[in-house]
Amino acid sequence: MNSGKYFLLFLLLGWLGMGIAQAQTGVVQGRVIDSYNEPVGDARIEVLNTRITGKTNADGRFRLELSSGQTYRIQFSHAGFKTSVLELSVSEARIYDETIKMLAREVDEVEIFGQQDPTSISDQTMLVSPISMQEVQQMPVTAPSVEAFVKGMPGVASNNEFSSQYQVRGGNFDENLVYVNGIEIYRPFLTRSGQQEGLGFSNPSMAQDLKFSTGGFAANYGDKLSSVLDITYRQPKDFRATAELGIISTNLHAEGISKNRENPDQPGKFTWLMGARRFQMAYLLNSLNTTGDYRPSFYDYQGMFTYTPRNEYRTERIIERRNGKLDTVYYDNTPIKYTAFFSITRNRFLFEPQGRVATIGTLVDQVIRIRTGFEGREISDYTTGLGALMMEHQPSTRWKFDYILTTFRTSERELIDVEGGYLLGEVNTNLGDEEFNETDFELDIGSQYRHARNYLQADVYAGQWRGRWISDNRATHRVEFGLKYQHTRIDDDLKEYTFLDSAGYLVDPQSDFNVESYAKGSVQLNSNQYKAYLQHQWNLGRGVKLVYGVRAVYYDLIEDWLISPRGQLIWDVNRGADGELLTRLRLAGGLYHQPPFYREFRRFDGTVNLDVNSQSAAHAILGLDHRFTAWGRPFRLFAEAYYKQLYNIIPYEVQNVRIRYYPDEVGVGYAYGLDARINGEFIKGVDSWVSLGLLKTGEDINGDEQGFVPRPTDQRFTFAMYFQDELPINPTYKVHVSYVYGSGMRFGPPNDFPQRTVEQFPPYHRADLGFSKLITLPVQQGRKVGVQSIWATVEIFNLLQRENTVSYVWIKDLQNVQYAVPNLLSARLLNVRVIFRFY
Repeated sequence: MNSGKYFLLFLLLGWLGMGIAQAQTGVVQGRVIDSYNEPVGDARIEVLNTRITGKTNADGRFRLELSSGQTYRIQFSHAGFKTSVLELSVSEARIYDETIKMLAREVDEVEIFGQQDPTSISDQTMLVSPISMQEVQQMPVTAPSVEAFVKGMPGVASNNEFSSQYQVRGGNFDENLVYVNGIEIYRPFLTRSGQQEGLGFSNPSMAQDLKFSTGGFAANYGDKLSSVLDITYRQPKDFRATAELGIISTNLHAEGISKNRENPDQPGKFTWLMGARRFQMAYLLNSLNTTGDYRPSFYDYQGMFTYTPRNEYRTERIIERRNGKLDTVYYDNTPIKYTAFFSITRNRFLFEPQGRVATIGTLVDQVIRIRTGFEGREISDYTTGLGALMMEHQPSTRWKFDYILTTFRTSERELIDVEGGYLLGEVNTNLGDEEFNETDFELDIGSQYRHARNYLQADVYAGQWRGRWISDNRATHRVEFGLKYQHTRIDDDLKEYTFLDSAGYLVDPQSDFNVESYAKGSVQLNSNQYKAYLQHQWNLGRGVKLVYGVRAVYYDLIEDWLISPRGQLIWDVNRGADGELLTRLRLAGGLYHQPPFYREFRRFDGTVNLDVNSQSAAHAILGLDHRFTAWGRPFRLFAEAYYKQLYNIIPYEVQNVRIRYYPDEVGVGYAYGLDARINGEFIKGVDSWVSLGLLKTGEDINGDEQGFVPRPTDQRFTFAMYFQDELPINPTYKVHVSYVYGSGMRFGPPNDFPQRTVEQFPPYHRADLGFSKLITLPVQQGRKVGVQSIWATVEIFNLLQRENTVSYVWIKDLQNVQYAVPNLLSARLLNVRVIFRFY
C-alpha cells in the first residue's frame, strides 16, 4: 500500500517536473521571406553556439523551442541569399513570432532542381506542378511540351495526343488562358486537326515552374471562362545548355549570364535564355488509318534577354509602426530590369492522301466496310510571331511596377483540293464461315470533293501597366492593380466547299448542286479593349486570408462593359510541429466574362454576326489541400467540388480541334463536378500522382424547344496517372508510366444543329511507357564547358494498341443514309530520345 503511495507521488513529481521544464522554455517561430516578400524555403537555421539546427519549409516557416533566460543568435542561411542573424532573449513560456528578411546574394547562384517538396502546400490560389520542369521533359509523351503535362492535371480532359489543346471542366479550347512571364499567349485560328498544330507554345527546357487554376482564379488574371496556365521562364544564374535528340523531336537550349569585369564577385548585367525546337511527326502520322504522303514540319525559336543595371550598395530604412514594432524597408539604388522576349513559329503541314479502310458496326448489327481512295493534297501553313518588351521597376520592397508592350501576328493559309471515291460493302459476320470478315457484296459507291482557299492574318497589339503594394514585412495587406489596352485586327478571306455525290451525279433531281457545305466571306475587323483590375489580399490572422477584387473591360466592337467581381477565402486549418502546412480549405467564386474574339462571330457560311454578347460564367468552388503521411512517406491530397452557371453561351460543334460556333443562337448552361489528385511517393524515393474527374455539363438554347442537352464536352469521367520507379540498387535506371482514360464526349452529324450532340465517342484511353538511364559525368575543374549528364530513354507510345477515335467523316449512300467513318489516332510506336546537359 505504501509502495503504491510512493509510486503516485513519483508520478506527480514527474508531471510537475515536466510542467516546470516546459514552462522554462520559449518558442521562436515565424517566416523567412525575401526582398519581394516571397517565402524562402529550405533555408538552413542554426542556433549559434548550440547544436540546434533546422530548416524552413516550402512556405518559409520555422519553429524552435529554446530554453528560457538566455540570449540567442539564430542564423538563417541559403545558397541564394545573404545570411541573416536574429538576436533575442527568450523569456519563460513566451511565443515569439518573427519575420526574417533575406536579401539576394550579389554573386552567381547555383540553381538546384527538384529540391522543392512536391507534397508541400505552397501556393494559396493555384495548383502548382507536382514535379520539376526537368522531370516534365522526361515524361513519355508524343509532343514534349508543358501543355502535354497539364493534360494529366485534375479537371483537364484531352482526347488527342497530337494536340496541345485541352478542355477544362466542360469548357472548350478557346476558354483557357495561357501566360508566359505575364505575356498572354494565342494559338492559330484555322487549325482543323491536332496533326497540324505541332508543339504547344511553351518550351519545357526554358520553363522554371508553372501554376494552374481550373476555376475561381483571381482578378489579376484575364477574361476567359475556364482556366489559367501561368508559366514562368527561368532567370539564368550561370551557363547551362541542353540538347535533346529523338526520332520525332529535337530541342536545343542554352542560357547564361555576362561577366562583371569591374567586380568579378558580382553578377553581370545581361542574361540570355534561348531555345529552338523541331518536331517531325511523319513517323507518328504513318501509323494512322488514312495512308498517304505526310510531310509535316514544325520549327520554333524563343529567346528572353534581360538587362539589369546593378549597384553594390543597397539602402535600408527602419520604420516604427504605431504598435511599437520596427519594420525594415529596403531600397534599391538601381531598381529597374529590362526584358525582351520573342518567339517565332513556323508550322507547315503537307498531306497527299492515298486511301483508307474503315469498318463500322458490330457483330450484332450490320457491319459495313468503307474503302476510300484519294487524289489531291492539302496544305496548311501557319507562321506566328510574338514580341514583348518589359520593364520591371521596384523602388522598394513595398512597391513594384511592371510595364509591358507586346505584339502578336499570325499569318495562316489553307489550300485543299482532295477528291475521294468510296466503296461501301457489307461484311460477313458469320463466325463459322470461311469468308468471315470478308466483304460479301458491295452496297454503294460515291465520291466527295473538298476545296479550300483560306487566308487569315491577325494582329494583336497591347500595352500593360501593373503594380503591387505590400503594407509590411508580414504582408498583412497586399494590393495589386493594373491597366491594359489591346488593339486587335483580323483580316480573313475564306472560300471552301464540299461536294458529296452518292448517285453518280453532282446535280440532284431538283437541279440543285449537291453541295454538302459552302462558305465564302471576306472579313476585316478592328477592335479595341480597355481593361483594368484591382485586387486586395488581406491576412486576417489565425491562418485566414481573404483575396477579393474586380475586373472591368470595355469592348468597343460590341459596345459592352464587362464587370467581374471575384473572391477567395483561404483558411490554413492546421500545421505540423515543424510549421509545415497540413490542411488548407479554399472557398472561391466570382463572375467571369469572355469577350468574343473572332471565331464566335463567324457563321458556317463565312459571314459574321457582330450582334453577339460576351459569354459569362459564375463559379462556385470549395477546395481542400491536405498533406498526410502513409507508409512512412509524404502525400498530398487536392480536391475541389465546383459548380458553374453559364450565361449567354454560344453553342458550337467540335471537329477534331476545329471549333465552329453558331453565332445566331444563344442559351444558358451549367457544369458541375468533382476533381481530385493525390501526389507523393507511391514508390519510395520518386514522385508520382493520380488524378480523377467527375463532370456533367449541359446547355439549353433559346427557342429550340429541346430543353437541356449535353454539351460537346460532356465527358463524365476522366482518370490520369503518372508513376515512376527506379532500381533500388541503381536509381539511375527508371521506368515512367503515363496513363489517361476519358469517357466518350458528344458529337453529331455536321450542319445539323438539333442533333449536334446526340452521339457519343468511344472512350479514350492510352498508356505510354518509358525506360530511362541517367549517366552523370564528373565536372572537370578548369574547363569552362562540359557535359554534365546524359539522359537516354526508350519510349513505347500507345502500349495497349488502343484505336482511339478523334473525329468522324460523314458519307451517304443511295438511300441518303449517313455513315460516320472514324478517324483514328496513332497506333503503338517506339521512340528513342537522348538529352545531353551541359555546364
